[in-house]
Amino acid sequence: MKLLIFYLTDNARHFTFPHFIEMLNKSQKKTEWKLLILTHTNDNNFYIENLKNYDIQYDINNVEPGNNYMRKVFFATEYAEINEIPYLMKCDNDIFLKAQTLDFMIDNLSLLENGNHLTIGPVLTSGIPGIEYFKEQFLDNEAQNRLDDLFLQTVFYNRDGANYEFLNQYSLNAKIWDKTEFFNSVKYMNHHYKGIHPIRVNEESLAFLNDYIIQNKERFMKAYELDVICDNNSPYLCNSIFCIKTDIYKKILLDNSLFVDCFDEVPLNKYAWKNNMNHLFVKNGYAIHMYYNWNHNHIYQEELFCINFFQN
Repeated sequence: MKLLIFYLTDNARHFTFPHFIEMLNKSQKKTEWKLLILTHTNDNNFYIENLKNYDIQYDINNVEPGNNYMRKVFFATEYAEINEIPYLMKCDNDIFLKAQTLDFMIDNLSLLENGNHLTIGPVLTSGIPGIEYFKEQFLDNEAQNRLDDLFLQTVFYNRDGANYEFLNQYSLNAKIWDKTEFFNSVKYMNHHYKGIHPIRVNEESLAFLNDYIIQNKERFMKAYELDVICDNNSPYLCNSIFCIKTDIYKKILLDNSLFVDCFDEVPLNKYAWKNNMNHLFVKNGYAIHMYYNWNHNHIYQEELFCINFFQN
């Protein structure tokens, strides 16, 4: 067993799971990965029922609700260690991963043995930095231009103790969207929460992107020629989904000096900065991330996306 996919979930997004496993079931490398479902809402039977018709290797664990995110993360790491699984893939329950992308990542996990690379992950549709790769690789020129225009209409505001207002110089006060200048400015902002981009703030831009994906579902689901992108430009990885070496991940989790809250996202990025490491992405290897919880009624909007994208 090469890869443990630990799936962080609860009963708020049951509507995503049948589609998630239907997509993963197309994997050609099921003997090389195992799915570990981590929940905290006593809904184990739901997952068992949904998996009974698939030949997917899996396990389920129900953790205590308090600080459940880190309980799940630590459980997954220990599980991988005990079962001698060298690589982990964290996956939130609002992600849909193409099996072709998963299989390609499995074939290229050895790249993480190079001390320059911390993670490898898919090009996430609305991810940070994935949105910029997805825009360039999947959207036609007209749609790219429209999305860039929407980015320029973004109103950045301060939240969670971070000052983002200065980024309006790259949106409201700019004539063209310049991702390089934007990311460079974010890189040097004096705060640890650098997971910022218009796609996270501007609801209209994300609605446009999701509508485009739905309208081009058949093209999205096609198999593509895949390659590896070495990201050295974006300052921060929003970590909804990524693969990492088990021993390195454990090292990050045990370093209390890296933590600023009860999540692993900032520690992951701080470790990368501290050790001059970058992130790898799969060119043309897509995964869907529907909405951020900054969006109004995001759970309702996610349900609508699933109805429209996965309808027959």
